[in-house]
Order: sequence, then C-alpha cells, then structure tokens
Amino acid sequence: MTRFWPSFLTEIIKIKNSFAKWLILVGAFLMPAFVAFVALTKWKHLVNEVHDHPWALFSEMTWKGMAFFYSVFFIVLLICLYFNIEYKNNTWKQVFTLPIRKGQVYINKLLAVVLFVVCYYILFVPCWILLGYLLGAIRPQLQLTTHMPDLELLLQHCFHSIISSLSIIAIHIWLSIRFKNMIIPIGLAVFCSIVMVALFQGSAMEVKYFPYAYHYLSVTRPYFFHESKWGLLPEHEWYSLGFFFVFTLLGYWDFTRKFSGNQ
Repeated sequence: MTRFWPSFLTEIIKIKNSFAKWLILVGAFLMPAFVAFVALTKWKHLVNEVHDHPWALFSEMTWKGMAFFYSVFFIVLLICLYFNIEYKNNTWKQVFTLPIRKGQVYINKLLAVVLFVVCYYILFVPCWILLGYLLGAIRPQLQLTTHMPDLELLLQHCFHSIISSLSIIAIHIWLSIRFKNMIIPIGLAVFCSIVMVALFQGSAMEVKYFPYAYHYLSVTRPYFFHESKWGLLPEHEWYSLGFFFVFTLLGYWDFTRKFSGNQ
C-alpha cells in the first residue's frame, strides 16, 4: 500500500501535459453546450414540449445525445490517448524498471481510467446546470430559470452511466495493450456503434448483450426493450460488470504474461 499511492499518483500526473486532460475538461462542457445551442436555435419548437418540466426535456436531450453519439467515443479516445503517452514517449521499458510489479502497473492504469471517467461526470454536472440556466436566461420561454433541475435524477444518470462505462473501459484497455496503433480500437468502436444502431433499428432484444449499447439503455428505454431489475441495477448493467470482470482478468493476464510495450 505504501508503494501504491506514489505509483498511482504518477499515473494521474501523466495526463498533465497530454490531450487526454483537455478531452476530460472540454468533453464535460461539449455535449451540454451543443444541446443548449440546439435548444437556443429550435426553442420555438421546444416550447410546446416544455409543459411543467423544462429541465426534464433538457436532460433527455443531453443524455440521449451523450449516450447515443458521444460517451463511447469519448471513453475510447480517452483510453487511447492515455496509453499512447507510454507508446509515444517509448517509456514502457522505463515503467517496467520501477520497483513495482507489472500487475500493479496494470491495476494503476485501470483505476486511473475509471477515475478520469468519474472526473468527467463530476465536471459534467455543474456544466450542465450552468448552461441550462444560461439557456433559460436567454430564452425565458423555456422556463428553465423558473424551475429547479432534478439533481437526484441527474446523479442517478451519472451513476448508471459510469456503471455502463465499465465494460467499455475494460475492453478498450485490453485492446490498447494488444494494439499499439490507436486506429484499431477506434475503428472497432466505430464499427460497434454502427452495429448498435442496427440492433436498435431492428428492435433486437439482444442489444442487452452488446456493451456498446449500455450507455443508451441506462438513460432511456426503447419501446421494444424489456428487462429485469436485479437489486439496485437493471439487467444490462450487471452484464456490464460481468464484461468488466472478464476483460479486466484477460487484460491483467495479457499484460503480466505477454506485454512488453512493443506491440
């Protein structure tokens, strides 16, 4: 434990001068800003849908946009940029000369990525609220300044989105270990996102077994989709935890037994 914190903090510090840091900072602002801009330009159409729940409409637009178009690519790009720090600077051999086990290096990187995603959502919450109030001040007709956002629902969405992220995190950490070239995991994410759209268009219940769809399923329920809730989590989020467990073990084994940094 005495060696864990210094080595883990080193992993956090590594993104200080990388684009990964700016991806987290700007990413938390980007989707709320985009939705606010769309609402600002289409406010006349939205006024009829506001009723007594203006923040619910703003929330739905933001979360659907994030879940369907943004979150997966954000996580994949974040992981690729984070691992590319070692590849770009050719420092894997230096990392392996440190007085910590390879398994600990892998765990540090896994926990660092999870922390980065959590930080993204921590930054997202105030950005979303601030832009909502700014939108309401510019367009009072949307009634955002006369109502309070549902903070409990907002935090619930953040929690379930983080759980849904775990499967993608584990899969793409393993891919970043297997492939030095960032194009391969990014290309796979693009392909899987196309498959996800096809599954939704085809009203396929099998979408609950597809990790790249979990973000969307956590914030909205398609009309065709029915699943059980096991304890605190819906069925697909337990699958997300299962994928996380399996690919974390696979990545750990691959990293400690085979990985040399020259893939």
